[in-house]
Amino acid sequence: MSKTFVIAGVLLLCASAARTAGAMTENETVKAHVPFAFHVGATAMPAGDYTLKSVDMITPSLVEIRGTNPIGPVAVFLGVPTDGGQRSEPELVFDDVGKDKFLRAILLPNQTGVRLPKTRAEIEVARELGARARPAPAPAD
Repeated sequence: MSKTFVIAGVLLLCASAARTAGAMTENETVKAHVPFAFHVGATAMPAGDYTLKSVDMITPSLVEIRGTNPIGPVAVFLGVPTDGGQRSEPELVFDDVGKDKFLRAILLPNQTGVRLPKTRAEIEVARELGARARPAPAPAD
């Protein structure tokens, strides 16, 4: 089963430009400490400190996630602009699928954010968990 949870209060928003409705701006950076390993698409990210920012102004939903370790993984994804709801601090939303956690959304103050679609990897993990949860068929008499 999939559980969704939010990391809040560990994020710091540094914005130097006006926000485009529903997406991050090029000058907007979210810094977060994520205390567990997680996936962004097919990229596995270890627990640690991360910087999330839009790659360019033309496509503000194209977001880069980079760890503070210079040789660590980097993920780039094209998200879907979304209504982030009312909040005073940015939040990262994760789906918990079995033992794996998948980044689902980056929600920013002032009702903006970027939502990630479910990936093939997440769907496969959920499918495997569902197959294991089903009881074996009863033997025919």
